[in-house]
Amino acid sequence: MDRLIELSHRVARVGTWFGCGLLIAASFLIGIDVVIRKLFNLSIGGADELSGYALGIASAWAFAYGLLERSHVRIDSLYVTLPRWVRATLDVFGLAVFVGVMALVTWRAYGVFSESVRLDAHSMSPIATPLIYPQALWVAGLVVFVLIGFLLLARILVAFVTGDTATVHRLAGSRSVTEEIEQETQHLERPEDPERGA
Repeated sequence: MDRLIELSHRVARVGTWFGCGLLIAASFLIGIDVVIRKLFNLSIGGADELSGYALGIASAWAFAYGLLERSHVRIDSLYVTLPRWVRATLDVFGLAVFVGVMALVTWRAYGVFSESVRLDAHSMSPIATPLIYPQALWVAGLVVFVLIGFLLLARILVAFVTGDTATVHRLAGSRSVTEEIEQETQHLERPEDPERGA
């Protein structure tokens, strides 16, 4: 199961890079549109619409990476003072609720997508975008998130049942300040690793 978690990290990272690429492309498109409006009093048309799609798709594909990196915001003022087993219980419960809610969101998102397919829906804009394309990418990102979420939940349930609270915390617990500092230090040192091995 740990290998699947490792594979999930790779998939989530690729999805995040894909989303970043869309956001960068949308930024360039908006920038070009602003310049053309200023200089020539013209507009590309649809730049705001396309950037909206890019934001929705990028967000959906980034959710899984945020989950695996434990980046989602949590209020942990009381959490850090609790015994380890209580924290592990809260981590399992919190992840189960989070993934459950996101599964419901994904199911509803799929309903929106299937309705667009049925109606051959297009946006009400000058470019009349067929909605199935951005919605398909959006729903795909949500589906990947839910699948990874259920995999992560299964892994921490196994760890919880066997009393391995350290693994529960490592995979689903709220990151402490020390852990965040260590992670940032590792990110800073990573580019030097190939040179050290050479």
